Amino acid sequence: MVRHFSHPHPLCPFEVEEEQGLTCSGCELNLSGSAYKCNTRSSTCDFYLHKSCFELQRKIQHASHPQHPLILLSSPPSRWGFFFCNACDGSGSSFTYHCKACDFDLHVHCSSLPDNVTRHDHQHPLGLVFSFPKVEDEEEDKYCGVCKTGFKEEFWAYRCKE
Repeated sequence: MVRHFSHPHPLCPFEVEEEQGLTCSGCELNLSGSAYKCNTRSSTCDFYLHKSCFELQRKIQHASHPQHPLILLSSPPSRWGFFFCNACDGSGSSFTYHCKACDFDLHVHCSSLPDNVTRHDHQHPLGLVFSFPKVEDEEEDKYCGVCKTGFKEEFWAYRCKE
């Protein structure tokens, strides 16, 4: 049994099959593979963590927010019980990498996005950008080249620099 800062009870390792339909209490994504679960005998405690969420660093320096380190919190600091991610604008109600000074939050999965990705349908690598530069004479709308969904300039995206 092991302890984690985010939970008052001991945790034990276990293997999860995706069809069990469990959700990670840290990142709020579907759980599968190596994980940890609450080892208390209480039937009301349904706490689960991906092994990777269990191993998250408590403090990181992220390129999107170079001014201050980001601290891993087990729950959002707001009184409403949720946060909006500064990377994707999605909400979260569990783990967040947070900067108190700037009221800046990242989902844990957004904090670990790769700097570059390659796609079979595009000849150049795509680089992660934290915002798009505003160009006055640029008339091109900002739409995803795959799903054609529009996105806001202040959120992250992968972009071809070529």
